[in-house]
Amino acid sequence: MSTQRARVVSALYDEKRLAAGRAVQFHAAVAARAGLNVTDVNCIALLDKEGPMTAGELARWMGLSRGGAVTAVIDRLEKAGFVRRRRDAADRRQVIVELVRDGAYTGFQKTFDDFGAAYTALIEEYTDEELAVLLDFARRANEIVHRTALEIGRP
Repeated sequence: MSTQRARVVSALYDEKRLAAGRAVQFHAAVAARAGLNVTDVNCIALLDKEGPMTAGELARWMGLSRGGAVTAVIDRLEKAGFVRRRRDAADRRQVIVELVRDGAYTGFQKTFDDFGAAYTALIEEYTDEELAVLLDFARRANEIVHRTALEIGRP
């Protein structure tokens, strides 16, 4: 590998590490603004992306214990107006946790909408060919993160 290529590879790796750290900072700031913690914000994001799920499924996705830890998160989110619990119609023993998309969520979502608009504007600056490479890289990088997390015991 040429010295120039090695520098670029190293710089890209460093930028991805910086991006991960800044994503944590962003989520912490969003959480603080909403009076929540980062785990709570991640649960909201998960429910937004994946839809309603049982408390057990939420615990598995988040790497939380099925007892007290996930219950505490759901309690906080319910009290703050972000989620509601309902019984599963097919199995009344199961509790389904679903996102409440009005009220508290509306203000919360505005922050993500504004961020998304800025992010989308940046993405749109790239050519179709560049976007294909960026998308391929992002998908493959995300898979490495996911696989590594699973290997060390976190979903």
